[in-house]
Amino acid sequence: MSANPLWTQDQAEAERLSLRLIERADVRAAREAQRIAMRAHPLAATVDGIAGLDRALDQWVLGLAMREANGDPADPKVVWNISNAPRDWFGHVYQGAAVAIDNPDNFNREIPIHGDGNYEITIRFSEDPPQLSIVLEVEPEHHAGLGRNLGAFTLQDLRDPAAPTAPVVVTVGPGEGGRHHLRTEPGKMHQVYTRDSQRDWNQLPAEVTVRRIDPPAGHRPRTEDEIAAKVIVDMPAWVHFWSHFKDDFLGLPEPHTLVGPNGRDGGWGYLAGGRFRLGEGRALLVTIDPAGSYYSGFQIADPWTISPDPMVRLVSLNSTQVTPSPDGTQSYVLSAVDPGIANWIDTTNLAEGWVMIRWQGVPPTADPATFIRTVQEFDLADVDAVVPAAVPRIDIAGRRAQLIKRARDHGTRTRAPDWLP
Repeated sequence: MSANPLWTQDQAEAERLSLRLIERADVRAAREAQRIAMRAHPLAATVDGIAGLDRALDQWVLGLAMREANGDPADPKVVWNISNAPRDWFGHVYQGAAVAIDNPDNFNREIPIHGDGNYEITIRFSEDPPQLSIVLEVEPEHHAGLGRNLGAFTLQDLRDPAAPTAPVVVTVGPGEGGRHHLRTEPGKMHQVYTRDSQRDWNQLPAEVTVRRIDPPAGHRPRTEDEIAAKVIVDMPAWVHFWSHFKDDFLGLPEPHTLVGPNGRDGGWGYLAGGRFRLGEGRALLVTIDPAGSYYSGFQIADPWTISPDPMVRLVSLNSTQVTPSPDGTQSYVLSAVDPGIANWIDTTNLAEGWVMIRWQGVPPTADPATFIRTVQEFDLADVDAVVPAAVPRIDIAGRRAQLIKRARDHGTRTRAPDWLP
């Protein structure tokens, strides 16, 4: 097992190429055209909307550049993209790329697949692995949308309890396969997504490699100009989809109404979500049942569905960061000011945004109808009266220790392997 499976030469090369792509004059011109289009969206007329517009656009454009940089199914790489915070590594600063309420607990890696090809994906787990899912989807045109799920496996499907760190091979291709086979549709582009969801930021993600078994004869690598041209062609549809994703996500529920839990395609978990809109001095109490899941996570995002930087602000809490109540439930308070509740979700002064709750590795006997217990808006001055006494509290010293640990643990996620100077 590598000291850090995220530190790969393929990752470094994809990031360097993507950072060059987004600085090209032709790509920057395409980005500006999309910025003008986004300014016409009603959200751009709000304080939070205009404040977050350029950040959201930059995240989407870099995410697209990363997708295109690793867009050759004849020579696929395993590349971490989407749902990742800014970082300084590989000798460059990578500012992060995200869409659709990116989760700071996730390592989302992408593998381009052609439906006519045959591939082997080898996965090796650490001794204490994050929850993992590997999902095959038919890729929508111009990458503009959510793929159509064709199959999925989870950590529980793949990991052998008798040999938990032994490598497991998932095959991908158009024909029949063995126990761990994902079947493609011939003639179509696909993506394989592996997602490691950390319940503890000190967990190492799986080591993932890919090999095309039948590479096409006479294959020619794409030039940088060709990749840039593809970014430019795909950008309008890509940005339009993600800038409007929020307009009907979960049916655009009224604020403080959570939709779900909804089962994820492929059966690898559940999610529930909705919007918050809090005036000055207001707060939101949400109580959930983690239901014995291997991983659970709670977070917020801005109105464009881009999460605030999670390193030093409590914009998310996962299974090991949360403090449960004596009955096993987890109660969170969303507010702009620290409420003195252990599980504070800091709105970072956003007046409105999104809430997302995820359960993964859920026992088959769990009942999703019981996962959400309480959703209640209240006046923050009444916190002690509204939030039950059994819900854990925290003092200033405890909060300081919580924030210090958060920043330190977040920094370990992209720590250099021991063999690097």
